[in-house]
Amino acid sequence: MQLRKLKLLVVLLLVVATALGAFLWIRHTTNAVRAEARERFFEQYNRQQSLMAELASHTLEEMFATFQRNLDLVVMLFEGKAVTRQRAEEVGERLKKIYGSLASTPVVDLVIFDCSGTAIAIEPADSYTVGRNYAWRDYIRWAREKGKPGQMYVSTFTRMEGGKRRGDKALIVAEGIYGPRGEFLGVAGCVLDFEKLARKHILPIRIGRHGHAWLADISNRAILVGPSGRLVGLGFDEAFLPRWPRLHDLLVSMKSGKPGSGWYDYLDAEIPDQPVRKLASFYPFRVGNRLWSLGISTPEREVDELLSTFMHRQEAFATTLLAAVLGGATLLMGILVNWNRILTAEVNHHTRALSEAHSRLESTFDELLVAKKVAAVGHLALGLAHEIRNPLSAIQMNMQMIRKKIAPTGILRENFSIVEEEIRRLNRLLKDVLDFARTRPLRLQTAELGEIVARLLQLLAQRLEEEQIRSEVRIDTSLTLVCDPEQIHQVLLNLVLNACEAMQATPPGERLLAITAHGRDGMALLRVRDTGGGIPPDRQDQLFEPFFTTKASGGGLGLSILQTIVLRHGGSVSVESEPGRGAVFTVTLPLGGPGDKGEGQP
Repeated sequence: MQLRKLKLLVVLLLVVATALGAFLWIRHTTNAVRAEARERFFEQYNRQQSLMAELASHTLEEMFATFQRNLDLVVMLFEGKAVTRQRAEEVGERLKKIYGSLASTPVVDLVIFDCSGTAIAIEPADSYTVGRNYAWRDYIRWAREKGKPGQMYVSTFTRMEGGKRRGDKALIVAEGIYGPRGEFLGVAGCVLDFEKLARKHILPIRIGRHGHAWLADISNRAILVGPSGRLVGLGFDEAFLPRWPRLHDLLVSMKSGKPGSGWYDYLDAEIPDQPVRKLASFYPFRVGNRLWSLGISTPEREVDELLSTFMHRQEAFATTLLAAVLGGATLLMGILVNWNRILTAEVNHHTRALSEAHSRLESTFDELLVAKKVAAVGHLALGLAHEIRNPLSAIQMNMQMIRKKIAPTGILRENFSIVEEEIRRLNRLLKDVLDFARTRPLRLQTAELGEIVARLLQLLAQRLEEEQIRSEVRIDTSLTLVCDPEQIHQVLLNLVLNACEAMQATPPGERLLAITAHGRDGMALLRVRDTGGGIPPDRQDQLFEPFFTTKASGGGLGLSILQTIVLRHGGSVSVESEPGRGAVFTVTLPLGGPGDKGEGQP
């Protein structure tokens, strides 16, 4: 009896020991899986913050590049001439136009200073500023002592001390004006409303309830927009030492100019007087003479809340496994493996979604760059065309009067004809420039692509016959799209005329113009193919640039105008070509009109 009781006690001890060992093993495994899941989720979250910071930084870089381009235009008005009040009055209208082009930006005013630092002009007019001397300002001293032509200066965070905007938070963007030998002549500068800039480009960036974007001037060791979403304008030491030394060290480390991530302790808005940890990701970038860094930080607590769904699922698995410890280790391992597979799938799903979002953002950013480039060139071209057109008309009228008075004959008559023909060619070029710069609004309506092509070929039928060009047309029946038919007709006309000119050196029997169109995924794909000499690879990337041409008599604006029309319709245009094998231009347009990329289309 005693022996039987002893054996039973041993068995019970073994069962208890086995259960305790299994419990400890399960707990250890669960904690390890939880730690791994948390680490991977935090890495993914930091990656998302880094992506947002990088995209926002690119937006700020492009905005300051716009400021520099406009300052370059102002400097050009004084190029080779003294910076005086008289000269400023002569170019006053053009200064107003340049200031008007910045109306949608945070620019407050545009100021011109002479070589002594005295303000000689300002847009909009401000009697307080004109005539005052600002030689003590940093940007005046920088332009006189250190600046070079084409360099941009960005001031530190400052408050306006006079004028209509006294007390406002501002930044100064300036560029020196220099003579042909590098002598200092003056300064062109603009004042930025920093509060407006922050409200538009920094403060709206939010992630979670208390995740904010912040902006730091690394070169000047100053925080411009703080991690709590407020304008600061204080130095690192004053703002963060000695209370938040880790945040101070993190900001100082950004002087290397490399993006990264980290953490720091800070006060949580929901738990005052108690420091919490924040995850931070940052992206340094250069603006003029300054190194700035844009970062995004989120309380670790909020990131843990996002992970709570996974954690709850893990706890449910753990509870089930603990209840089934004595039932078998096989079931336990199966549940753990299944849980790990689900978590991995969730993380992979989020990673793919972020990658797709990144790709879409990059595509949108490229389209914005093309649109801004076209707008800048168009603005410059419009001014040049107006400046040239009036004297050209005067030259033409005087030539006609002289010709009537002297009635030239022989070689002199031929010379007059050559001059008049060149004047007409210049007028045609100026018309192309004005068409490029002043795009008329879209008059959208439903149109059949086949009808537009048929009308175009009927218009060009005589030329095609004279140049012995065969045409082939294959267009899907009833392929309709919402567009401006006249502008799409202009796009097709440009492509067909270019194709005809490209085939002039091709033997008559081999000249073929092929036009095809079909619908796919809510988009209309229109292709124009020729059998000309083709386009060299090194010139294909330049085809759509304004004023680029390979023709002796061309103005180089046809394809730029074509691309602008297609982009305004929400489409795209591309070219494929091999030397000696012709070229194929492909125009892609949304069937539903601008703004419709094909979602929900059959």
